[in-house]
Amino acid sequence: MRCAFQRCGGATLIGGTRCYTVWMNSIKKAGREPLTRAELQDIQGRLRGSEDGRALLWELFRLRALTLRTHDYLRVNPQSSTAGIMRDALLRDLNAEPVVQEQPKL
Repeated sequence: MRCAFQRCGGATLIGGTRCYTVWMNSIKKAGREPLTRAELQDIQGRLRGSEDGRALLWELFRLRALTLRTHDYLRVNPQSSTAGIMRDALLRDLNAEPVVQEQPKL
C-alpha cells in the first residue's frame, strides 16, 4: 500500500521512514510554533462568546489531552502490568478519532 499522506508523491510504502520524515518536515516548514497553554487562554479570551471559537478550542483541548496520554504511555516501562492496559485504552481512543476514521483503511 502506498503512502496516504501523498507528501512523498506516494512513492514510499506506508510506515516508511521517508514518508514520515517528509510529512513532519512539511509541518515544520509551515513556520508556526506549537501554541502554549497561555497562548490558548489568550485566544480563548478574545473569542469569548463565539460558538465556533469555543468549538475549535475544545478540539484543541481534546488533542492536547490525547498528546499527554500518549506521552505518558511512551514513558511507562513496556514490561509493567499497566503498559498493556494503557496501550489498549489509548489504541481504542485513537481508533475512535475522526482523523483515523477518515483515513483510508489498509
